[in-house]
Amino acid sequence: MTSYPSRRAAFWSGARVSAGAPSAVLAAGYLGFAALAKAGQFPLWAALISVTTVWSLPGQLIMVEMSLAGAAPLIIVVAVSLTAMRFLPMTVSFLPLVREPHRPAWQLYFAAHALVMTNWAPCVRRVPELPVELRMPYFLGFAITNWVACIAATLVGYFLVDSFPPLVNRGLVLISSLYFVLVLSGEYSNRLALASILCGAVAGPLLYTVTPQWSILIAGLGGGTVAYFLFRRHHA
Repeated sequence: MTSYPSRRAAFWSGARVSAGAPSAVLAAGYLGFAALAKAGQFPLWAALISVTTVWSLPGQLIMVEMSLAGAAPLIIVVAVSLTAMRFLPMTVSFLPLVREPHRPAWQLYFAAHALVMTNWAPCVRRVPELPVELRMPYFLGFAITNWVACIAATLVGYFLVDSFPPLVNRGLVLISSLYFVLVLSGEYSNRLALASILCGAVAGPLLYTVTPQWSILIAGLGGGTVAYFLFRRHHA
């Protein structure tokens, strides 16, 4: 088990790791989000508030697009909330790793809000190696650095959007998806994880031709389920 001399050292270690590729990729995605917001005349203040409160790129993109289309606020809230359902299994699997007997509940709530795929994947592997009292500081250093990078990228991108070609703006939004695949590649030694990713990757494009609106959800749930039963049958 590795350790740090203090909670502050653990915090700054997480921040340094996050300041590399994780925050850079998130920032690139939020440059694209800012470009979309600016192009649709979505207010800068609203875009920045969405980063600090929603902080979910797919949900924020849906929020902007539906707002520009004139959708009712209640429908927008429901749609954005549905995109956040993916955070439930991430939160359930991660929070027990950072829970301490005397830690205030609000810190756990804040950690749940700050949890995104970009920090969940590396931290769920890293924090079990740390003493329990250093896990939350390490995660907060990682997550807050991600958060600040997203806010800064949104602010910068909103004013630089006119200097980017439209194709670049769209491509920046998609970088996060590619990064998620690369992060999860660390789990490829786990055959079940590899099978789940492959099943989902095959099912996604096929289902898109049938039901574009539900293809990602069905492919993720169905692909993982099929991989699980195939893997269990093989090892039975």
